[in-house]
Amino acid sequence: MVTSIAEQVVLGTVEALGVPIRLVIERSGILTPSRVSAAWRDCLSVDPAQPAVRTIPISGEAIEDGARALSDLSTRVTLAALDALRGTHLLLHAGGVAAPDGRVLALVGPSGRGKTTAVRLLGRRFGYVSDESVAVDDHLAVQPYRKPLSLIVEGRPHKEQIAPSDLGLLPLPPCSLRLAAIALLDRDTSTVEAHAFPLDLVDAICELTPQISYLTELRTPLQYVARVVSRSARVTRLVYRDATDLPRLVDDVFAGPAPEPQPWSVLPSAAPAGPWRFPDLTDAILVEGRACILRDGVVTALDRRGCLVWTMCRTGAGETEITAAAVAAFGEPAAADARAVIEETLDELIAHGLLARA
Repeated sequence: MVTSIAEQVVLGTVEALGVPIRLVIERSGILTPSRVSAAWRDCLSVDPAQPAVRTIPISGEAIEDGARALSDLSTRVTLAALDALRGTHLLLHAGGVAAPDGRVLALVGPSGRGKTTAVRLLGRRFGYVSDESVAVDDHLAVQPYRKPLSLIVEGRPHKEQIAPSDLGLLPLPPCSLRLAAIALLDRDTSTVEAHAFPLDLVDAICELTPQISYLTELRTPLQYVARVVSRSARVTRLVYRDATDLPRLVDDVFAGPAPEPQPWSVLPSAAPAGPWRFPDLTDAILVEGRACILRDGVVTALDRRGCLVWTMCRTGAGETEITAAAVAAFGEPAAADARAVIEETLDELIAHGLLARA
């Protein structure tokens, strides 16, 4: 819907991750209302009376180069939607496709990893959810973001913004969307055969967290991610040579049984007294003898020995008691003194800022 208000042209309201955002052109120029509407038509709100949470003005100065302005607009809409959802949703830097029953696969990867190429191919087989951002709430509900895809066109300085329907991508299924799995894209031109394998929860969190917007604004960030992964029951790495390998891999992900989720627990509080002191942590979880810790925006993973030493320190144990427990758990080290190994582990924990001597 296009409406003129004084010197403004209201293009309509787009649904970005469930956030209604009004687009307004302040003055006419190269970037015409019809050009913007054509690019964004697949996520224009069907309710013209829907109130907007954000309004994005497109000024005359910004529209002298239409392609650049459309590219900038895509970024601004995405950032506005992410800002509106900060602290309430898991915001993955990911593409997404949906099976006919509403199950969603989020395809995670940093910029340049091939998300748009993957979604452009998979979107002809599954419903197109997004090529850039996927928002998931604590109950695994997914909000679609059927934005235009940003595609490189030879001979043009800026990516072109093309509506999904113009690329033949499929509509969403007529049902609510729910996260079923998360896939880490790993394009490897040297791989002989495309394959997929599940990730350990700690390893999955370490790889996912750099691709999560506003992670630290979630109430308990690592616990939130662990709940989402446990409820969707899988994070899978897709290793493939070419994007044409992906449909078979994604078919297998959707068709295969969900693996049993790994048990995890919240880190207990530290003992009030003892030979160690501990910094404030944003969050930490324990997973089958390992630890995943978030502090000052940095995620640290501890292996089994590091986790044993650190958690025993938090109970107030001294080096002698910790050494005995480590030998009981892992045996005597083959090429070093057990006490020396524990002292080295303690030094590493201190260097990472996870404890200090009292």
